[in-house]
Amino acid sequence: MPITSSAKKALKVSEKKRSRNRHFLALLKESTKAFSALLVEEKKDMKKINEALSLVYSRIDTLEKKNVLHKNNAARKKSAYAKAIKSITA
Repeated sequence: MPITSSAKKALKVSEKKRSRNRHFLALLKESTKAFSALLVEEKKDMKKINEALSLVYSRIDTLEKKNVLHKNNAARKKSAYAKAIKSITA
């Protein structure tokens, strides 16, 4: 446990950041799973897939803006999802 007052504050701040980061990462994971589920369905509805992709992109951009994800990591994830869509349509 922290002893000094600055260490106590640092602990409080880091716990708050961790909580916020985990919340947003959970939202990303949820939308990613929904997107992946649409990709593996027998009957592919491109409208639903594009809506899910839009949601995933939005969540990734939010995480990037809040400095939870690095910009290159976000770009790599978005590129991978775009590539997955392209492989379905081709």
